[in-house]
Amino acid sequence: MTVHEDAAQVLLEELQSEPAGTSMLARMASSLYEGAYSRQLIAWVGQTQHEPAYWPPHQVAALTHVLDGLAYGRIVRRRIPVGATPGPDADRQGNAAKLEAVSHPFRAKLDMSQNGADCDGTLSWDEPVNLWRALGVRVLHEKGLYGSLHAPFEVRPWSVPLEVGYTLPSRTAAHLTVEGAVARWAYDDNEICLLLDLPRIGEMAGTRPLPAGVEPFNLGL
Repeated sequence: MTVHEDAAQVLLEELQSEPAGTSMLARMASSLYEGAYSRQLIAWVGQTQHEPAYWPPHQVAALTHVLDGLAYGRIVRRRIPVGATPGPDADRQGNAAKLEAVSHPFRAKLDMSQNGADCDGTLSWDEPVNLWRALGVRVLHEKGLYGSLHAPFEVRPWSVPLEVGYTLPSRTAAHLTVEGAVARWAYDDNEICLLLDLPRIGEMAGTRPLPAGVEPFNLGL
């Protein structure tokens, strides 16, 4: 396995060591098996040639970890219109041309060769932008569907890895752990979803202090 898959395996073992974690994994696996999930939401975290119901347990653990961060406000997000869905990975010229439609202050740059790089390119912005943080408060919409209240979190100019098309949940989790952020342009999605981990880089990237209840990551050194 790769380094990020090994990390997901460790995460799986940590979750399985606690009743709450085991229960959370079971609920996620059941949701994936029954198809009771948003395909777009799952694809922001991971997307492969296999349906999520067939992902191995360590990938389900990585998916669960990221979705839990989104649900409880540790990870903030922003959707950025592209106006087109990505083509095959080999069509880098075509995908680069589509990404030129990303509007100011964002700029998406595709690595035209990649050559074993850790990501497909970069997403950057040159002025402060708002990302959105779930407050962990569920609200009932008019159509009878539950959603969450969100609050803005302003982020200073930054550059983050961009992943296009297929990617494993463990790779997304690794980007959030190592770089503190990642941008996902999934197949069948005409938007990029930018994810940023507040405990990892919120103090550095944010223009204001971290929200109450969010503690910066401590290396324990």
